[in-house]
Amino acid sequence: MKILSQRLREAREKAGLKQIEASKLLGISNGTLSGYEREYRDPDTDTLHKMAELYSVSVDWLLGKSMYPSPKSTSQPEPMSEQDTLMFSNWKRMTEDEKQEALHVIQYILYKKKMDNRNDDKKE
Repeated sequence: MKILSQRLREAREKAGLKQIEASKLLGISNGTLSGYEREYRDPDTDTLHKMAELYSVSVDWLLGKSMYPSPKSTSQPEPMSEQDTLMFSNWKRMTEDEKQEALHVIQYILYKKKMDNRNDDKKE
């Protein structure tokens, strides 16, 4: 699996680890890790998960199933503030036309903020 070997090496290098360092942290021999990175052999499932964790990437990315190396966050989302809750509950009561109008207003506010930031950057 060529993509796996390429991504294993890329992830290790981005993590700033030499093969010998990574192999010690993974509990495998340097030759075994070299074999994975040179496409001579494939890691077992447990080793693959250890590598993904060590390199802070997702198993899906290592296997070529995802374009994004970062694993999905498993942490809980931030709780909604009272203002967020109020906005969300009102959103659910709006008609589709009202929602479209609200989205246009939000897009305008974000655009204006972006332009203001650009102007501030030019002044400096």
